[in-house]
Amino acid sequence: APYDATVAAPLIISWPGRIPEGKVCKHPVNAPDLVDLFCRTAGVNVPWKTHGRDIRPLLQNPGTTEWKSPLLMTHTSRSYGAETDEIPTDERLTSSSGVPWYALLRDGQYKYIRNLVAGETEELYDLEADPEELTNLAAKPSQAARLRELRAKAIAELRRTDAKFVDRLPPTRAELGR
Repeated sequence: APYDATVAAPLIISWPGRIPEGKVCKHPVNAPDLVDLFCRTAGVNVPWKTHGRDIRPLLQNPGTTEWKSPLLMTHTSRSYGAETDEIPTDERLTSSSGVPWYALLRDGQYKYIRNLVAGETEELYDLEADPEELTNLAAKPSQAARLRELRAKAIAELRRTDAKFVDRLPPTRAELGR
């Protein structure tokens, strides 16, 4: 599921003389970011896109507040590559432990979640105020602008990472007027 209790884990990197010791970085990274880091560090040019962000600035300055690159994580169950071009509407949508396909975006202290099921409610969490992700802020009028902003950033990241399904996202509960 797209919640930190399920997907968050500490990453410990030690590189004496190259990165500061004993520092903590609060910015999340994901597997494509690590692949990008390893390939850049080793001087390997992969002949295909990996969509990782260059996280070397975070290694050099773990406490930076200048990092403005949101993290995108997509879950497409047991489907990969071209199998993810279309969002399924059958059992493939939830074939991984009943968890539907989703896209989550972490941007600063906020997390946006969009389950790729028609009629689902979008989710928005303030991870500083609500680290357990118990209060969905998406329906609060005071959060409408933030919800629109993070939805747009998620769609932009899906486009950046060549997610072919991005222009065929199922309508949310709000878009269906429920």
